Amino acid sequence: MKNKLHVRAICFLLSIYALILSTGITVGAEQLYDIGDDAVPTLSEDVEVGSRLLDLFFGKKDKKEEPEQIMLYPGGGVFGVKIKQDKVTVTESSGIPALKSGDVILSINGEKVSSARDVKRLVQKSGGKSITIRAIHNGQEIAVEIIPTFDGEEYKIGVTLRDGAAGLGTVTFVDPKTGLFGGLGHGICDSDSGEIISMESGEVLEVILGGVNKGESGKPGELRGILTDEDIGDLTLNCECGVFGVLSDTTAFSKDALPIGSKGEVHEGEAKIISTIKNGKSAEYKIEIFDIDRDSTGSKSFRIRVTDETLKALTGGIVRGMSGSPVIQDGKIIGAVTHVLVADPTEGYGIFIENMMHASQTARNELPAA
Repeated sequence: MKNKLHVRAICFLLSIYALILSTGITVGAEQLYDIGDDAVPTLSEDVEVGSRLLDLFFGKKDKKEEPEQIMLYPGGGVFGVKIKQDKVTVTESSGIPALKSGDVILSINGEKVSSARDVKRLVQKSGGKSITIRAIHNGQEIAVEIIPTFDGEEYKIGVTLRDGAAGLGTVTFVDPKTGLFGGLGHGICDSDSGEIISMESGEVLEVILGGVNKGESGKPGELRGILTDEDIGDLTLNCECGVFGVLSDTTAFSKDALPIGSKGEVHEGEAKIISTIKNGKSAEYKIEIFDIDRDSTGSKSFRIRVTDETLKALTGGIVRGMSGSPVIQDGKIIGAVTHVLVADPTEGYGIFIENMMHASQTARNELPAA
């Protein structure tokens, strides 16, 4: 036995010597120059011999660390959201023919505006004198002059403006380590252009549910609710794959954390969703998954069909406000409900949780340092 160990040790030392004399030696990340007959490179004291060589002689195996399993609290609770846009958009223009729905107001008399309140203030400030409005119209910046009219109480210019949005949806997940949450599974869009609303800031609010308008063919249903003034978090991102932010209190999510499932693990067949429909409490409902698009990077990754008779009786299927309801399959969070088919409210679409997690990285970067 000792003789074998001596032989292996001698072979090891001879191999080290052969490496030193070879040309083009690589030590760590640095490649040494080619040496001549009278030039012998030396190894510095802090250079370690490659572990692979030690492994070959003494049987040491590489250790591959398993990736950390991501665990999330499944959502299912309804939340309200108020978004402050970073621009002022025209929704109707009866008093200024040069403007139309979707145009963006930039400034009035050279003063930049960032809210509908700014526009109203500057119109009143005019005292009925001509004002110059600069706006984006059909992608081009234009200037429009108009004289405000007095209606007996205040000066007006005959346009309806929007500088924000409000609504409700369902929480998909909460990260127990950071308080980061994701919801909806799709972005909040401009009702006129269909484009994702560019957000300046956002609030997450509590909701008092008031009932359900059942969905039927050709007429999507919706959850009815009232947004309270109770601020429960901040919204930091509105994008194609959902809305993301930080909740101030995660104790409402008392369910056990679940691992996430990759898009490769999603399969056709039975699954369940968690939604809040009745009595303000979340519950599980049966669905089926089919028509999976594994190349999807957006909010329509697979089709879902509601099979739960209780949910059909309560809502007719998928209704507005259920967007974001987590989809659970084989004990893992694999996605969220995102859309309903207008022609058949029992069917709709879901998004891979992978897509939401990838999008949430931007929101994670906004989290304050611990």
